Amino acid sequence: MQKYILSLILFMFTATIFSQGLSFSVFVDPQITWMNSDSKQIERSGTNFGIGGGLVMDRYFTENYAFSTGLSMLSTGGDLHFLDSLDFRSGGTRDTLPAGSIVKYRLQYVTIPLSLKLKSNEIGYLKFYAHLGLNSHFNVKATGDAESRNIHGEDIKDEVNFFMLSYFFGGGVEYSLGGNTALIGGIYFTSGILDVASSDNYRMQVGSLSLRLGVKF
Repeated sequence: MQKYILSLILFMFTATIFSQGLSFSVFVDPQITWMNSDSKQIERSGTNFGIGGGLVMDRYFTENYAFSTGLSMLSTGGDLHFLDSLDFRSGGTRDTLPAGSIVKYRLQYVTIPLSLKLKSNEIGYLKFYAHLGLNSHFNVKATGDAESRNIHGEDIKDEVNFFMLSYFFGGGVEYSLGGNTALIGGIYFTSGILDVASSDNYRMQVGSLSLRLGVKF
């Protein structure tokens, strides 16, 4: 975890050097996350609570429109019910989970977004914004639980792909505290595009609904 924090600090320092025309925000995203599959033999079984957080950089090309990117950490996952038996790799070993097994996935990613932000003119102390784009996710940790084989918190990185792509859209408000400083509140929906699972037998995607809380500088 320390190396990812160091990378975030270095990213912020480098961005500050080239900060002409940029605005910066730090945020946390408490969220409800879930997983889906295209297979009729796999059902969604439950949702997880996750949290994300990091840095956003907005580069305005007009007063109300900006290209937006950044760097963040994301914790996501969900529960899936496998109606058929499943070849499953955990902790460096391979096992067969019996039909009816429920697997809880806990996934962590480094995320880099590429997006567009649209912002209103100031109304009192408020500015309203809409935000949409794509997220590139790079897996840094994957653990899972499967009660049917007494698996608890085992490494399951062999079960997931290193790279994931998702789309998102959302919006919210900025409350001015004076100057360039503002409080941020928003709601975001995210859905996976590329397959999370490394298996060739089925596909899985993640999704989330999140509350964004942040400070703009």
